[in-house]
Amino acid sequence: MRMHLGRGAQTYLMAVFVAGMLLVALLLPSVDREWIRGILFFLVLALLAEAVPVTLPRGFSTVSVSIAIFFASTIVYGPGVGAIVGAFGTIRPRDLRGQVPLQVVLFNRGQLALAAGLGGLAYVGLGGVPGQLAFPGSLLPLGGCALVCFLINVITVTLGLSLVQRVSPRGLWRVNFRGVIPHYLALTPVGVLVAYVYIELGWVSVLLFFFPLLVARYAFQRYMDMRNTYLSTIRALTAALEAKDPHTRGHAARVAQIAVLTGRQMSLPEDELELLEYVGLLHDIGKIAVPDAVLKKPGIFTEDEYLEMQHHPVIGAEIVRGIRMLGKGSSWIRYHHERWDGRGFPEGLKGDQIPLGARIIAAADAFDAMISDRPYKQALTVTEAKEEMRRASGTQFDPEVARALLRAIENVSFEGAAGNAQPPGGRTQ
Repeated sequence: MRMHLGRGAQTYLMAVFVAGMLLVALLLPSVDREWIRGILFFLVLALLAEAVPVTLPRGFSTVSVSIAIFFASTIVYGPGVGAIVGAFGTIRPRDLRGQVPLQVVLFNRGQLALAAGLGGLAYVGLGGVPGQLAFPGSLLPLGGCALVCFLINVITVTLGLSLVQRVSPRGLWRVNFRGVIPHYLALTPVGVLVAYVYIELGWVSVLLFFFPLLVARYAFQRYMDMRNTYLSTIRALTAALEAKDPHTRGHAARVAQIAVLTGRQMSLPEDELELLEYVGLLHDIGKIAVPDAVLKKPGIFTEDEYLEMQHHPVIGAEIVRGIRMLGKGSSWIRYHHERWDGRGFPEGLKGDQIPLGARIIAAADAFDAMISDRPYKQALTVTEAKEEMRRASGTQFDPEVARALLRAIENVSFEGAAGNAQPPGGRTQ
């Protein structure tokens, strides 16, 4: 898989890998038979857990239940073993098959070694003794270990993804990792339980508790599946609209694409970009309620027909208002035909009275309409459409949004129409 990284991203990924490996070397315990038996056992458990990771929203990263395993190995054998299990027990099949860029594989080895190793040092520093658990005295060391593991893991990954994807770290946190906190909170006591059973009853008994880890993974996968179901529902609604008006086939997906590129150019956080994608797909959903005779009319609308069409943003906002995941996105749909100069509809909002998301959708919607053939007009060339965007900046469009859109599509290839737009870049994994 090819991945184009800036120098800053490459330097950061390799620096984390080197730091992780140095920590492993510094913490490496003296080798004996017990150490070898224990580390092999926890490595196998971690590798099994890593075989079933869960992909986070937008496909940027993944999580698994293996954190409970290297957390347990840290408690039982100390920070050195925890760092080794964290680094090498978290290798996944797709890493070995070359499906993940080597730089990302190495980065993950380093950041997980840092998380487990520094978490283990926190455990020891707060009074924890590897191989011993005594309550309530062990609660503080265990809590410190879990907190450090979590923070190091999330901070290093968030910064790495931010550099690789050139997006806001705050947005990545809000979209990907805020929902992972319950996952970590659930797995921490499981890791403690695995460590306690291993210390008191031996490795055979631990296998009986491996099943709850897989159950935890299954529950988290259901959570992510629910998010994907939302998006599938949105795409189904869009397909229903396009079936009614085939002349606009692909329009919603293109508007969503251009809106996201524009929002990224404006440095919007990742959760706002995600919402722009969803709203872009649904911005015209209210046209389902517009009569076919009006929607498919090849000529110019009469005054009554134009008024009929003006209802679709309000109807669309009402349709999606009950979708909790969209939140303020319903207002973006309602106002995506407002104009910067106040001459739009449905309420004649002006300037900053119009939500920013609606202004971005409006510009993306208009640009795609300009370069697309319709029954009542021929498509403009991309050059002509860009010039029209500049001309209407400050009247129809927010000037800042218009400039961002034009910058965003500079490196996008349009083969005759926006339907063939291909943005540059790729995914990290």
